[in-house]
Amino acid sequence: MSDGGGGMIPSALPGRDRSVPVLHFAFILSGLLFLAGCDNNPHPAPYHKTRPDGSPWAVRYMGLPADPKSFDPQFVYTTIDQQILEPVYDKLLEYDPRKTDPITLRAAMLEEMPKKEVQPDGTVSYLCRLKRDIHYHDDPCFERTGGKGREVVVADVHYALQRIADPKVESPFFAPLEQRIIGLHETREMGMKTGKFDYATPVSGFEQIDSHTFRLHLKGPYPQILYWLGMHTMSPVAREAVEYYDGQMHDGKLRPSFRFYAVGHGPFRMREYIPRRAIRYERFEGYHTDTFPTEGFPPERAEVCKKYAGKPLPLFDELFIMIVPELIPGFVLGRQGFLDSITATKDAFPSVVTPDRQLQPKYKARGMTLERIGFPSTFYYCFNMNDPVVGKNVKLRKALASACDMRAYVEIFYSGVAPVSNQLVPRGIYGYNPDYVDPNAFDLEKAKRLLAEAGYPGGRDAKTGEQLVITVNDAVEGTEMRQRAEYEQRMFERLGIKIKIAESTFARVIERLETGDFQLSSGSGWAADYPDPENFFMLFYSKNMPREGSNHCRYSRPEFDRAFEQMSTMDNGPERLALIEKMNAMLAEDCPVIWQFDKVTFLAAQPWAAWTHNSRMIEYSNNKYHQVDPVLREKLRAEWNRQPIWPLFALGGLLIGGLGYAVRWNRRNHV
Repeated sequence: MSDGGGGMIPSALPGRDRSVPVLHFAFILSGLLFLAGCDNNPHPAPYHKTRPDGSPWAVRYMGLPADPKSFDPQFVYTTIDQQILEPVYDKLLEYDPRKTDPITLRAAMLEEMPKKEVQPDGTVSYLCRLKRDIHYHDDPCFERTGGKGREVVVADVHYALQRIADPKVESPFFAPLEQRIIGLHETREMGMKTGKFDYATPVSGFEQIDSHTFRLHLKGPYPQILYWLGMHTMSPVAREAVEYYDGQMHDGKLRPSFRFYAVGHGPFRMREYIPRRAIRYERFEGYHTDTFPTEGFPPERAEVCKKYAGKPLPLFDELFIMIVPELIPGFVLGRQGFLDSITATKDAFPSVVTPDRQLQPKYKARGMTLERIGFPSTFYYCFNMNDPVVGKNVKLRKALASACDMRAYVEIFYSGVAPVSNQLVPRGIYGYNPDYVDPNAFDLEKAKRLLAEAGYPGGRDAKTGEQLVITVNDAVEGTEMRQRAEYEQRMFERLGIKIKIAESTFARVIERLETGDFQLSSGSGWAADYPDPENFFMLFYSKNMPREGSNHCRYSRPEFDRAFEQMSTMDNGPERLALIEKMNAMLAEDCPVIWQFDKVTFLAAQPWAAWTHNSRMIEYSNNKYHQVDPVLREKLRAEWNRQPIWPLFALGGLLIGGLGYAVRWNRRNHV
């Protein structure tokens, strides 16, 4: 007999199915048992339950909106990549987590701040000393030591500098650094004589004094070099790791590429990377480069910080970064306690933050705290100045710029919090002018006039009558990203033109910016590598073209270059401000970009993960200084996610009723 699904059910008597009631009962019973015991925790089990001393194993849970592009310190430059890299690789210098006004560098892998030396020929040098007994994470690439991570030495810093010069690495930092570090350009030229970079070619501006001491020689004054030493770009890298992880088959096994395999020396070692899902890290037990500060705590954080003063770092055992492209699920996970903070995104903002920018009472009652992260950054739409349509028609670019209502955009997608940009240098960085007025600001009627003057009256070619079509390169990896892309499309199409959205991943958007495969790119911008206007204006310096630099617009103007070269090494003062004003005027005149907004994020930290610091130069902050209370987390999670008890009552009733029914059914069919 068919069961309605293509199978057969045995029966004792012809035409009668005596097992159906039992099967129905079993299915219902199993369903109720599942409901009674199900758990909504989306995370895998931690690597351990307890530490060796028996105390609870502590895990920190974060969320990021997209996958990384790379794990290579000499290649990465997006904020997402840097946040993923930060737990694995320490830096020579770092931003002091306690000092944010002014933003201050301090020694990290170095014993002390570099000592500046001015040579008789006018060149400038910096003497640096590495701390001793810093080791790489254990890894099979260290074959000579049986997989035991060796000590970090000066040769590793030199190797990182050579990798910046190697064209195969495609480091976007080569162009700005070759202008400053003696011999870096020559190293590339000499190293490429055979067609493949020869790592036997040294960088003449790097002087190795001993295994832990080196001197970096510059072409002239360049105080910003200290900021470069505070970036992952200059982090030491093990040559063994780069050569071992080559993406090739070895003994029948495929080794990953170094670009997606991290062997660092930081507080955590990367254990797993599951694309589009998660990245998992575990505490590096051999880490003793730094300890938690003992003084200088901000008053509002003193109570939390004093508990950890002088303790070894990191303060927790495992880091789980979840890839959450959809922002609402991220909010729900945070609200349930499965992420250690709730980011106040577009749709979640009113639920987390009050109109006067305070934490909503319901979350305050939970013991959560509100963090405002004002990271120095400027976002913009980027024109491809090599494109035959937009790149050769300045009035067309200005028309598109004047059609952008960024105030409305920010109100919709950032709840009016993110400041609208009107210039390159963001708030909080020297050179920002609060009185500056952007001549290409939103003015729809002006935009229509400019479009006509550009040769496209009403959005159509004056000669052919065909509608103008512009393709916008846009990252679309979730619902909110798609909403932004659709809003941008409608905003530009008010001019009568046609906008085609080229949807892709964030990593693909960056790749197109590097290769020049775009007309107009959304989601472009720059988050400060260091707090100096030179770091922003270099984005339009003609010698910083991709892939060796980050001038994605392909902007080139000799007058701008001369002003930049002069401004970049000057001390702050009236003369430097005058050059900044001059460069702002040139960017407004040529309109290679459309300014959007500065980045400001509101985040509610869970009571078990109250922040110990918040520096504007450490986006989402350095993980080694964060703390987690796993006992409090489990207690509150259980309260916030109580399992429904009605399945248990239903189960009891079903058992009683089912037993009675089974007895009656058995008597009817067998007695």
